[in-house]
Amino acid sequence: MGNAQSTTVDDLQAVELHQWYKKFMTECPSGQLSLHEFKQFFGLRGLSQEANAYIEQMFKTFDMNKDGYIDFMEYVAALSLVLRGKMEQKLRWYFKLYDVDGNGCIDRRELLSIIKAIRAINGSQQDQSAEDFTNRVFDKIDINGDGENGGNVHQLSTR
Repeated sequence: MGNAQSTTVDDLQAVELHQWYKKFMTECPSGQLSLHEFKQFFGLRGLSQEANAYIEQMFKTFDMNKDGYIDFMEYVAALSLVLRGKMEQKLRWYFKLYDVDGNGCIDRRELLSIIKAIRAINGSQQDQSAEDFTNRVFDKIDINGDGENGGNVHQLSTR
């Protein structure tokens, strides 16, 4: 007969899912996480305008059905992507996050906004200004010189 102590991958996933569910329901008893609760959940308070816009965009990418809330299934999908997703899946998600206007391209303005937001959230001060850093990065990824970078994940992941 089988060993009563043996644990399958499915058992581990079920235990982990149960832990995620407990944390989610503890933090969000209604079962729906609003933007305000999302910020509290991750301890994001007193953010700059750029950082706040970035967090709101992140929230929107997690809110897959666009109802203004993140439910448990959206939460699990986001965690699963971040923790277990393949590199190309993660890159596609990040691209969608950074493409604020949803036009399929990331322009300098969007990239600058991202850099400023990340720096504000991390509270880090850099020797190089956000504008200079953005220009340096963008010059490397804007291969055809059109002022934007389309959603070529392979291009973005190899540069």
